[in-house]
Amino acid sequence: MTAGQRERRAALTTAVIALLAETEPDKIQMREVAERSGVSLATLYRYFPTKIHLLAASMVAWNDRLSRKLAAERCRAAEAGIVDERTVPERVSALYRRQLRAFQRGPNFARLDVELTASSDPYVRESLQCREKANHAATLTLMGGVPDDVARVALVAIDGTMLAALAFWTAGRISHAHAVRNVEDVIALVLADFG
Repeated sequence: MTAGQRERRAALTTAVIALLAETEPDKIQMREVAERSGVSLATLYRYFPTKIHLLAASMVAWNDRLSRKLAAERCRAAEAGIVDERTVPERVSALYRRQLRAFQRGPNFARLDVELTASSDPYVRESLQCREKANHAATLTLMGGVPDDVARVALVAIDGTMLAALAFWTAGRISHAHAVRNVEDVIALVLADFG
């Protein structure tokens, strides 16, 4: 992509992120995204032929914001010589608490996450795999010293619990506090040997 194409694509995903702060994913209209972004509707459809593709790209862009923030914090801590004295479960729990707080501030992102996870669309799957790769890299950094086979199983258990927690919370079946507790309990269980 050219710089201009990247800018237009970013304008589109930024518009969706702003809309998700106000409305549910299924109520977002492509025309409204085009108007908010300043990108023509025809150009929007060239980048994203379907709404689910646009939503998936926007979810990745939203997630990237947190990933960049975390990377900057780690960089500043390393430059300052700050050593994280927390245990592995404490570090991983802190990361997932931050993610869950972000979802609490933007529940439509949680709804979208659950919806996208259930999609069989190849573009959506690929987008979510990129997001998952970035999230796993951040988590594995916090799991320093945990053997690969244990870390892999831990990620499967934590990710599954996170998805279930988001689904139950957005459906009104559990409170946000209960969702957080479920994720933290699984982290404590699967990483108990590294506490």
